[in-house]
Amino acid sequence: MSKVIQKKHHWIHKVNECAVIRDACGELNVELRGGAENGEFPYIGEVREDAVLYQDGKLCEGELLLEVEGLSVAGLPLYDIYTVMKCCKDPIRLKTVRQGNKLNKDLKRYLNLRFQKSSPDHELQKIIRANLYRHAVPCTTRPPRDGEVPGVDYNFLSEEDFLELEENGTLLEIGTYEGNYYGTPKPPRQPIIGQ
Repeated sequence: MSKVIQKKHHWIHKVNECAVIRDACGELNVELRGGAENGEFPYIGEVREDAVLYQDGKLCEGELLLEVEGLSVAGLPLYDIYTVMKCCKDPIRLKTVRQGNKLNKDLKRYLNLRFQKSSPDHELQKIIRANLYRHAVPCTTRPPRDGEVPGVDYNFLSEEDFLELEENGTLLEIGTYEGNYYGTPKPPRQPIIGQ
């Protein structure tokens, strides 16, 4: 019985769809925060209710941003999300969800949870990892294998350097396999141009 209740209350059933139109100055009047470069899901910051133009639905501060025009943005840095939004025509369709116990802005925590294969959470983790790997090269303490290119396939690090990255909070995900460390770093920070 508890599984039925859990499924009924799962975040996938609470996704909010919204369509926002730019004002005369080209502004959405919705602030985005977080982003993978900060170790967070992208989420809705301040919504200027006096200025935002909705075609459909509504946004609430703190909601996690899952999609922009059908593109999954979890695991992307904010600068990429702003670039996507800049290329979209009005109205811009967004999918958001309120933060909860399992799904909140903490990307590292979510990536370290275990979910049943093919569940919505497992699929979201796969999307996040794919988006992260577009911007950050994973790192490992194992030696390179034949044909692997340092900085392309992996960043090959000493154990000391790897543990320093973990201690500094640079890694979103870590694991060990056959005595070697593996990790996924946060994407590099870049200035956000033309928010």
